[in-house]
Amino acid sequence: MIEYTSKYNVRTTMYQQFEHSAKERGSNPCLYYYNNTLSWNETADMVDKCAAALVANGVKKGDRVIICLPNMPQCVAAVYAVNKIGAIASMLHPLSVKSEADYTINLVDAKFAFCFDVSEKAFTQNPDLTVIKCRTAQYFPKTPYGFIANMLYKKKIKGKTAPAENVKKLIDWADFLNEGEAYIKDNGVPETANDSLATAAIMMTGGTTGNPKGVMLTSEAINNLSYQLVDVVEQVMHMKVNQDTDGMLSALPVFHGFGFALCMHVSMCVGMAQALFPAFDAKMCSDSIKKYHLNYIFGVPDFFEKVYKAGYLKGIDMSSMKLIGSGGDVVPYSLTEKMDRLLKENGAKVHFVTGYGLTECVTVCTFTDPRREAPQGCIGVPCYNIEAMTVKPGTTEKCEGEDGELCIYAPTLMQGYWNDPEETAKMLVEHEDGRVWLHTGDMCFIDERGDIYYRQRLKRVYKISGYLVYPSFIEETYRAMAEIYDCCVIGKEDGGKTILKLFVVKNKKFNNDDEAALVEKIKEFGEQNLSKWSVPREVVFIDALPRTKVGKVDFKVLN
Repeated sequence: MIEYTSKYNVRTTMYQQFEHSAKERGSNPCLYYYNNTLSWNETADMVDKCAAALVANGVKKGDRVIICLPNMPQCVAAVYAVNKIGAIASMLHPLSVKSEADYTINLVDAKFAFCFDVSEKAFTQNPDLTVIKCRTAQYFPKTPYGFIANMLYKKKIKGKTAPAENVKKLIDWADFLNEGEAYIKDNGVPETANDSLATAAIMMTGGTTGNPKGVMLTSEAINNLSYQLVDVVEQVMHMKVNQDTDGMLSALPVFHGFGFALCMHVSMCVGMAQALFPAFDAKMCSDSIKKYHLNYIFGVPDFFEKVYKAGYLKGIDMSSMKLIGSGGDVVPYSLTEKMDRLLKENGAKVHFVTGYGLTECVTVCTFTDPRREAPQGCIGVPCYNIEAMTVKPGTTEKCEGEDGELCIYAPTLMQGYWNDPEETAKMLVEHEDGRVWLHTGDMCFIDERGDIYYRQRLKRVYKISGYLVYPSFIEETYRAMAEIYDCCVIGKEDGGKTILKLFVVKNKKFNNDDEAALVEKIKEFGEQNLSKWSVPREVVFIDALPRTKVGKVDFKVLN
């Protein structure tokens, strides 16, 4: 049994953490959304009705419920409603295409899914699936601002939506809540599940081979990470969390562990308000930071680059800032320097932090010290309750003073991959000390003061604009084209960013086809069948793919 050093009680479910805060905060603001404010009472009522509607529709403890939603009130309500009844929230990228949705549905054997305007079409042709459609504009304020925002949003998604046809049941969110209200009237609010060690969420990630896998996380693991942020603020920064004046920017996507545990759930645990954004918009997020005095701000590097360049936060009072930093992608040292200057000019007492993490330990497991400027290339030190060491790759032999594979021991570790014990065993390995360590697959160096420096990724998974993409999944999709005999995807650095490059071996009968036209056809096929982050930017035709001695594609020699 791992001992927790946080003073907070993490041995509860996620919903119980939310319930405690809701009872304590009552009519205070809970969610800010497009200039609309939902109180804790209103949010709790939404969660209860959603939970009741789930039960009314046959969802039971342990069932997997797909949540394919951006950061919106319905997403928050769905997560905690699913957790309340003891079901499992299977989080899916809200811009997933049908092949990706089908893969996840089959992987976790889901019979129930939440979608929004744009993702609805990904769930079509699933006759055993009940689908709840959540409109992005549902909780826009009933004001001129809300009317204009709704009109602009409709224009933005025009041509990008389609109905989920041939499903068991398709129901609008508002009608779904009405079903929940009717259930409560007849049966009362559903009983609250209380097993904090049961699987609470499944997050999709890459694992050791690059194929999408479902990472199983318990409420305790998620609570631990959320409260580690609070521990850092209180124990390291010697600041107090103030429910009345503190606020969180929840623009990092909730389908990812970073946004899930370190944005959304932190707010729910400590009882502070959060501003929800379905998509990163530098101007809108910056306006909310000013309007609501948000002082917990996390984002991807591109967000901070845009904010800094546009000067959106220049000159505002940041003396109450508690934590601000970036993750989800490689953070250029130049960005850290620029943000540190901005923070100092605006009166902040903290430094810009960067970190490192994996979904297999919820997400963040190291980040830089907010009290000092981070050394170049440093990804930080282990968070509270987390231990890190490096080993010789492929072994459990500890190495010091040299590069090695980073291993993590923490109360945030996953239970394993859903229905994949073989891949789980590659990641969770028992060491000579009798403890099970997470082998990250990343080469790092730990110096004498404990700072960790990232070297390179061993696993064949790439991050494009902060999102994980899986080469094997992309390759399998493209092999369905009649023109393609075989193919291989690699990641390539281009101006400090990673882009995808597709090497194609053509089927013989297409050898004489115009290659420029074929490139366009390949890209069009990708846009129709893959998420935009998975579509290769470059296509190269070769006669044959290079192979290793055992016959596997040697992608390392491609460039």
